[in-house]
Parts: sequence; C-alpha cells; structure tokens
Amino acid sequence: MDMNTKTCKNCSQQFQVSPEDKSFYVKINVPEPTHCPACRMQRRLAFRNERNLFRRQCDMCKKQIVATFDTDAPFPVFCPECWWSDKWDPSQYGRDFDFGRTFFEQMEDLMRVTPKSSVLHLNNENSDYNTLLAYSKNTYMSPGSYFMQDCFYCRKSQYCKDCVNNNLIDHCELVASSVNCKECYNGHHLINCRSCSDCAYVVDSSASQYCFMCAGIANSKFKIKNRQYSQEEYKKLVEEYMRKNPDDLMREFQEFSVTVPKKYQNQLNCEHSSGDYIQSCKNAIDCYDCFDLEDCKYVIESVNAKDSMDLSMHDKDIELCYECSSGGESNKNLKFSYCTIASPNSEYLYSCFYLADSFGCDGIHTRSKNQILNKKYSESDYKLMRQQIVEHMMRTGEYGEFFPISISPFPYNQTLTQDYFPLTREQALAKGYKWKDPDPKQYMPATAQIPYSIEETPDSITQEILACEACGKNYKVIAQELNLYRKLHLPIPRKCPECRYLGLLSLKNQRQLWNRTCAKCDMPIQTTYSPDRQETVYCEKCYLGTIY
Repeated sequence: MDMNTKTCKNCSQQFQVSPEDKSFYVKINVPEPTHCPACRMQRRLAFRNERNLFRRQCDMCKKQIVATFDTDAPFPVFCPECWWSDKWDPSQYGRDFDFGRTFFEQMEDLMRVTPKSSVLHLNNENSDYNTLLAYSKNTYMSPGSYFMQDCFYCRKSQYCKDCVNNNLIDHCELVASSVNCKECYNGHHLINCRSCSDCAYVVDSSASQYCFMCAGIANSKFKIKNRQYSQEEYKKLVEEYMRKNPDDLMREFQEFSVTVPKKYQNQLNCEHSSGDYIQSCKNAIDCYDCFDLEDCKYVIESVNAKDSMDLSMHDKDIELCYECSSGGESNKNLKFSYCTIASPNSEYLYSCFYLADSFGCDGIHTRSKNQILNKKYSESDYKLMRQQIVEHMMRTGEYGEFFPISISPFPYNQTLTQDYFPLTREQALAKGYKWKDPDPKQYMPATAQIPYSIEETPDSITQEILACEACGKNYKVIAQELNLYRKLHLPIPRKCPECRYLGLLSLKNQRQLWNRTCAKCDMPIQTTYSPDRQETVYCEKCYLGTIY
C-alpha cells in the first residue's frame, strides 16, 4: 500500500496516512482520521484542566471543596468521597438513543446533567489542592504526578521529594525549576539531565556534580561553561554568578547552551523509534515524553502502552487503544474516551471506571457492562443497538472522531490545549468553544515586595499578596513552600505559578519532527530542532563522539 495524503478537516493542512496506520485502523475497525495528528491532539487536550482549581461547595454533602469546575458549571459537582459513594446512581441519568439527532448532541446533553468529581485523586495524604494526583503526601498543585512527597508545582512527575516548580522530573530530590530530569539531587534550572547533583543551569548532561552553566557534559565535576576549575575557583565564581538577577542568569545560560551541539532526538534504550524524551520504546513513532511503548504512534506523556495510536496522558497496561486522553490502566480496545480506567471494548466514555463493552457513557464508577448513554442493555440488545448507532454516526460523519472541543466541560483557555494550541478569546468563541475571562480580583496591587535573598525573606511573606512581574496576576507563597526555598537556598519566585510553568514549557522543543542533516557527517536525520533554529544538531554517532 502507498502513503495516502489527506487534507485536515480542521486546519486544512495536508497529512499522511501510512500503510501501517491503515492496518491499525482496519484492526480496530475505525475509519481513517479526518483531522491531522496535531488537530487530533488539540481535541483531546481540550478536555484536560490541570491547573485551574476553584473553591466551591460539594453539591451533595455541602462541604467546601477544591474543584476543577467553577461554580457556574451546569452539572452537579461532588467531592471525591460523594462521587465514589453509592449515594447516587449514574443510571438515573440514562436515556434512549434518538436516531433523529447526532450522537455528540446527545452525549453533550448527558454530560451537562451527570455529576462530576471535583478532582481526581487516588490514595493521597494532605494533598487536597491537586487534581490527577496519586500516591502522594504533602504535595501541592502537582497535576498528573504520583509518589510525590513535600513537592509543589511539579507537573507530570513521579517518585520525587522536596521539589518545586518542575515539569516531567523522575526520582529527584531537592530539585527546582527543572524539566525532563531523572535521578538528580540538589539542583536547579536543569534541562534534560540525568544523575546530576549539586548542579545549576545545566542542560543535556549526565553523571556530573558541582557544575554550573554547562551543556552536553558527562562525568564532570567543578565545571563552569564546560571549562574545568579547581574546587576553590569554582565555589568563588558560582557565588559571584548567583548574585546576578535570575533573569540575566537564565539569558546567559541559554546563550551559552546554543553554542554546544545538540543531539537530534532524546532517546534512551529505544529501537526503531522517533520523537523526543522517549525511553525503552520499540517501534514508537512520533512519540514524546513516553517510556515503555511498543508499536505506538502519536503518543504523548504516556507509559506502558502497546499497539495504540493517538494517546495523551493515558498509560499503564494499555493495548489497542485509540484517541484516548487521561486515565488509563488496564484498558484494551478503548476508543475516543477521556479519563477512563479498566473499561475494555468501549467507546466514547467520559470519566468512567470498570465499565466494559459500553458506548457513550458518563460517570459510571462501579463494575458494569453493556451500557449506552448510561442505560443498561442485555448483551444481545447492546450489540444490536451499538451497531445501529455506529451506522448512524457514519452517516452523520461522527464515528471515528474524538469528542468535539465544543462539548468539553471546561473553557478552552483553562485546558492544556491552550498551552500548545493557543487561541484568543475571539478565535475560541468564533469556533464555538467555551471561554472564561480572567477575574479582575486576581490582579490587585502587591502588599509586599519580594526580597532578592531568601535569607532576607521573613515568615510574614506567606501572609502577603504578591503580584507576578510578568503578567500581574496575584499569587501567594504557602509556609511549606517557603521552607523548601530556604532548604534549597533559592529566593522566592517573582513570577506567578502559571508564568513559571509556561517558562518551563518554553524550554522544551515543539512536538514536531523536521527533516534535516547532521551538521557533522551530513547523514539525514529527523529532529525537533526546526531548520530555522541556530543550534548545531548532530546525529547519534557524532553527538556521542563529541560528548564522550
């Protein structure tokens, strides 16, 4: 079979469907996609709100809670205890399928009345102010993370302790303002580092200690800008550097970093794979921030998946899944679903758990099967009705598409998709997406100035309202966070958590591959460094020869 070139129904850009893609679509019995991979990802991420939390009341027990849904949400919002309880039955919202209407219209109607869990937690201790967090203790605003202790603002991280302001770190301790790091200790402003300790402003490095403002080093000690110093010289120079303005330091670090050759892709123990920041993968194509994938394509931030395509943050024992966002764990042959766990042979599920052989349901959280729009059927009736609905959706052009962004329960600008596919208010509303304007009360003058030194920062700073020097939004520092900055000997950030996160995000390349040639040997390569970037990019062999 030849490569099939198609035009995206959403952005009008051309994209390709390979023979391997076609074989997968045939295997899971779905039509070929009408949207390009990027627009498919945009849809999935529009259903994931990670960082916008609100104070409100549980609509069942009436206690005050933290929720991902604001008070104007059209559906009831329950605290996790009430949502998981047997005090309500999702089947009471069940309804017959109407063949005179589109499926997505009926799914939206169901989603607008079915109660939602305020946040999604699993086995946490003293970590209420989070969503999508599991097995963690004393952790704050760290979405998508698990096995965290005493951590703050650590997104999509795991097995970390005493860390703050990080994105995608693993098995780290006393690490701050870092991204894509593993097994690092007592460091800050680290990018793509492994097994580094007592380092700062270091990128693309491994097994190094006491290094400052370095790039592409390994097994090094007492280096500054990749140059060797004595221990005494190193200590003196670093003390001088750390007196500088943090923004000036970061600018100098980035200017130095681009002078050192970059590896075409960040892969570790991978075979026949492409993308960036992938580990222990085989036949994983165009995948990013993943490990333990096999025969997968267009997957981001997922773990332990096999024979699947178009997954976003959907991981652990996944097989034959397609167009799924969030959730995961023991899913096989699950399609077009959001935040669904252990629900095999199902399609179009929103926040369902242990629901097998079902179609178009919301909020089912007890073991069940053969449900459509939250209504229970016999096995034979379910199979017949499902087939009729799929045929109906094929006629309306809906089957094979993920939920449209317009029916997301969240405003577009409060979801993860705004980070990667930003729209203005006018653009979002013109497309029929929801939008939430910022609250003017969140942009008041600061009540205190932030000292540049943590040693000069009083305990009373936790009682003050601070204002972000970048966007003006107010933020606060909690006592536990202040204690961690003192332990790290770092000043309190002068930017709000949102601007800190966006700053970390800007340090990562786009999730896109460009065809280039190695700057040293001219071998063809695919890389996340676009041709207009100023970095020198090497293939694997040339890069390793330079570093080691």
